[in-house]
Amino acid sequence: MLHMIKKLFSCVIYIRLQEDRVRVTHIDSKTTFDEKPYIAIDSKNSKKVIVSAIGNDAYDLRNAKSIEVFNPFSHARLLVNGFAKAEKILQYAIREVCKTKLFASPIVVMHPLEKLEGGITDIELRVYRELAFGAGAREVHIHIGHELSIDTFSLDQINEPEIIDT
Repeated sequence: MLHMIKKLFSCVIYIRLQEDRVRVTHIDSKTTFDEKPYIAIDSKNSKKVIVSAIGNDAYDLRNAKSIEVFNPFSHARLLVNGFAKAEKILQYAIREVCKTKLFASPIVVMHPLEKLEGGITDIELRVYRELAFGAGAREVHIHIGHELSIDTFSLDQINEPEIIDT
């Protein structure tokens, strides 16, 4: 019974990650957060981290005094460079697409679109899973491959990666 009630208020979120773009889509409502993956931190307060803006608004603050702007999805080898900041961006984006106050933690499909040369390691898989759980997911799936259509989306289409052992 509880499982059925949870399912009524739960949603599926599809997250596509790129170095210069994060797209978070609520599958049922088609509401999408599609912005640059930047986070602006107020550097005036050294004792407390204060987030000033996220996404395109944060990107616009690049030249502001006492504001540090980061892209936690920018690194030469990996897609995630700053875990805590990346997590905050995803938390914000999920809240933006799940505006209703009554919703259970979502099922999240994480889809890294870049920096997959040579396959994906178990460490990278863990990073993506932990990011999604930290952003509020109750269940996480990692999809590797072509982008999934929002209109015909199904959890059955997910291509879970095989872990490469070296």
